[in-house]
Amino acid sequence: MVAIFLLPILLAASQVKITAPGPHVAHRPGVFNPAREDRLDSYWRRAQQEDYRSPEELAAQIERDKRRGRQIPLLMRGNPREKIIALTFDDGPHPETTRALLAILAKEKVKATFFVIGFMVERDPDLVHAEALEGHEIGNHTFSHVTLTHLPTHEARTEYRACSDLIKSITGKYPAFCRPPGGDYDARVVRAGRDVGMTTVLWTDDPGDYADPGTGVIAQRTLDRLSNGGIVLLHDGAKQTLLVLPQIIEHAKKKGFRFVRVSELESSATARLVR
Repeated sequence: MVAIFLLPILLAASQVKITAPGPHVAHRPGVFNPAREDRLDSYWRRAQQEDYRSPEELAAQIERDKRRGRQIPLLMRGNPREKIIALTFDDGPHPETTRALLAILAKEKVKATFFVIGFMVERDPDLVHAEALEGHEIGNHTFSHVTLTHLPTHEARTEYRACSDLIKSITGKYPAFCRPPGGDYDARVVRAGRDVGMTTVLWTDDPGDYADPGTGVIAQRTLDRLSNGGIVLLHDGAKQTLLVLPQIIEHAKKKGFRFVRVSELESSATARLVR
């Protein structure tokens, strides 16, 4: 039986990370860096501070929206009656770790979904091409990794559109899914994603691998929270995740879970799109 309770060692329910804006690039058709260096707007400076949301906080926010009658379409879980889970990797592509991660996934015969950051894609477009070529799904994690709730709607839309344009230029198709940094969303942020043709994807399982808590901690947190239709949040650049990922995959398979991409999770018979 899969345990879905929180361990005492889980990260605190709310954390704050400081993220750097993307590098300055020239404005050209289809590709535009919204985090250009001359931005002095107060809201843009606030957006550099990421307000991280735990799975429990995300679930509570969804329930509040439902009680208030707000129709905010999100994907946080697939079919709760199917033993399927989606591995998702944020904040890439990473020059030091993404190829090693792809090698592990290929060896384990597992397909995943990569939520990439636009300015990281510009630095290593070949890595995104490799992800797509190997059958993985590419999602949008904004161009410059800022907290979208602190931006006007048109700026949030620009963040998503700039990243989507880059992904399209490399893979030949626009992404169908997006993930706001930190899971920090509201109705405007979800609408901005939909305006660019994407469904917002959150997560049910977060071991906090970006903080390098140790391989054993990452494995235990991940495996203890696995559940039907779940979405696991991991990170491209987390070297400890590389070390323990084969173990996580092996134990999940022994528990009877099958790994799918987010699109397969969404299309499962009773995928929980919150409306």
